Amino acid sequence: MRPLRLATRPFLGRLSAALCALLLLLSVGSTPAAAQGAERVLWTEGRGVRGVDHSPFVELVEEVGPAVVSVMVSYAPGTGPSHLRDLSSGPALAQGSGFVIHEEGYVLTNFHVIDNASSVDVRFSDRREMSAQVVGVDQPTDLALLKLEGHDGTLPVAPLGDSDALKVGEYVLAIGNPLGLNHSVSAGIVSALGRRNLPVEGREQQGDFIQTDAPINPGNSGGPLVSMTGEVIGINTAINRQGQGISFAIPINMVKTLLPQLQDRGFVERSWLGVRVQDLEPMLATSFRLESAAGALITEVVEMSPAAQAELQEGDVITRFAGRTILTSDDLPWYVSTTPAGSSVEVEIMRAGQLQNVEVQMQAIPDQERPSLPGAPASLPADPTSPRRFGVEVAPMTARLARQVRAPDERGVLVTGMSDDSPARQGGLRNRDVIVEVGTTSIDSQESFEQAVAELSAGDVVRLKIIRRGRSVYLAFER
Repeated sequence: MRPLRLATRPFLGRLSAALCALLLLLSVGSTPAAAQGAERVLWTEGRGVRGVDHSPFVELVEEVGPAVVSVMVSYAPGTGPSHLRDLSSGPALAQGSGFVIHEEGYVLTNFHVIDNASSVDVRFSDRREMSAQVVGVDQPTDLALLKLEGHDGTLPVAPLGDSDALKVGEYVLAIGNPLGLNHSVSAGIVSALGRRNLPVEGREQQGDFIQTDAPINPGNSGGPLVSMTGEVIGINTAINRQGQGISFAIPINMVKTLLPQLQDRGFVERSWLGVRVQDLEPMLATSFRLESAAGALITEVVEMSPAAQAELQEGDVITRFAGRTILTSDDLPWYVSTTPAGSSVEVEIMRAGQLQNVEVQMQAIPDQERPSLPGAPASLPADPTSPRRFGVEVAPMTARLARQVRAPDERGVLVTGMSDDSPARQGGLRNRDVIVEVGTTSIDSQESFEQAVAELSAGDVVRLKIIRRGRSVYLAFER
């Protein structure tokens, strides 16, 4: 084997010459201070553009950012999103975004962020964490209202703006937690307004949407879309996984119309009019003696409906509803469904070339299904003496609670909380389940539940019969 040879002097000579040339180049144009022996650097300190301190986005983020939260959701085994169900036998976890809208602790987020959650917590950018209860949900618009627990009343709040004043081309910011990266900010413009019939989480959503090219990724859902005035003008809700630069947000004015019902009822009671409508095209509009093709043409009136009772007819063209202009048939369903049941609204129609106003008494959609709220809402009654013998807290049932959780009657007790190590939780019990039997004992009150629990011994196998979303379910676990 030939031995390794060290560098020869001729090579060292060439290396020395190269180094000298490099030093000579670096010394060209050096400052007098450098020439006097100051430390040499290989860069030039930038001064930037005079008079410009930073991007205007900075102030917007500093103003709105503290009110944005990370929404952390846990699910009982087998109940979370499909991509989480097989990860482990324990509770699944997911994350989205939200933002505080009131100092009392109300937070807005998306319904699909908290759907089927067994518990919800939020984290602020300053690392504070708080538990949250679901106050109200509306799946058709993908909205959820939360209320934080254990805060001191000094929460940062994101102000709400006027989404109707938005213009295509305006700059907007999206703030949230994309891919679990907390408190991230992206910027873009309003690409379009009035987008309809968008599929979110496999479900078609109601209402108009804001389209933006601000990058919105999984985890941004529920976060705010912020205008250049520092106001929230939308809630980030949907991304187009097939194309970049196409994302959507719920207009904040649409949200404002639903907030009172979400807070008071826990759901949105939708109204109906009882008509089928279609768009007009120019020739058809002319045949109805209309000056334009704006409006919704009634093609059918349902018997005994509010429209029938108000004597609306086939061939009528609805041009205004409750003071709002109807340009196309797509405008009408949203305005109708979000009008409070029992209210009286004025409907402007064109009939036989004559403009008329008709008074319609709105009614709730018959047999409307009321959603069950994930987790325990803030309005649920709490009894500090509730039994926790297997880590479960309960509250007495009321007629209102029975309607909310879709129980057939007021029998049983409502599960309002469980400890993390509760054997009942591990056995599959969830918040908002209604316990109607413990073993063979029927539960018709909180007292009967306490007595049944008191008779249990350590090591007993406990069987529960519960009502969950209107269905009977049996569970078993070891005491």
